[in-house]
Amino acid sequence: MDLAIFELDHTLICDDSHNLWLHWLVSQGYAPRDELSHYRLNAVHQHNTPASAIICPQTTARYRRYLSQTLQPMSGLNCATVANWVQRFIHRDIMPRVYPQARERLDWHRMRGDEILIISASGDHLVMPVARRLGANAGLGLQAGIVNQRFSGRVEGKLTFHEGRLERLKLWLENREPTFYQQIFAYSHTLYDQPLLEFADVATVINASEPLQKFAAAKGWHNLHWSRYAHRQQDAC
Repeated sequence: MDLAIFELDHTLICDDSHNLWLHWLVSQGYAPRDELSHYRLNAVHQHNTPASAIICPQTTARYRRYLSQTLQPMSGLNCATVANWVQRFIHRDIMPRVYPQARERLDWHRMRGDEILIISASGDHLVMPVARRLGANAGLGLQAGIVNQRFSGRVEGKLTFHEGRLERLKLWLENREPTFYQQIFAYSHTLYDQPLLEFADVATVINASEPLQKFAAAKGWHNLHWSRYAHRQQDAC
């Protein structure tokens, strides 16, 4: 049996699930609209941070504070309530954005009998339901704090980002022993996932930037282009 690991954002879907979720919360009146611009400014800052700087403790701490801030609209809310919101959100904003080629690659791995893991820096309250909806076996995301079945508004544990993503994956693999995978496939669109891609036996970059294309070529990784226009009726980006 093999394991296929897919990044969610800009790999399986043509957008960022965390950003989409914030917009959904605002559109439903669950978060104030004036905070959205603040979220966006912080997100742009994180997006523009060089991959080499992510390992810097100050940058990681700043990113953790940003993620904690974006969890505040759910602070104190019952997990079941948020779970119902998430199902509506997935139906409206995630499923129409899944790349047609991503669906085909997921189907290919299922036909092979592979296990599928979806990983993202978005919260596990989003990643795990999306993984189930896409027919994956598991999902790994940011660990949102929960106290007495209510969201605390805090981030817990390792971030599923850059080196933290690989550390979370290794812990997940350890907890699955004695499951043995003959090969590990990894799919991502970003150089931030260099540790994950290098860990995999078969690495594939999706819609890669020029720096990532050059890096992938040097490493002998596969390079694929997935288009949201393959089936226009599914286009939502």
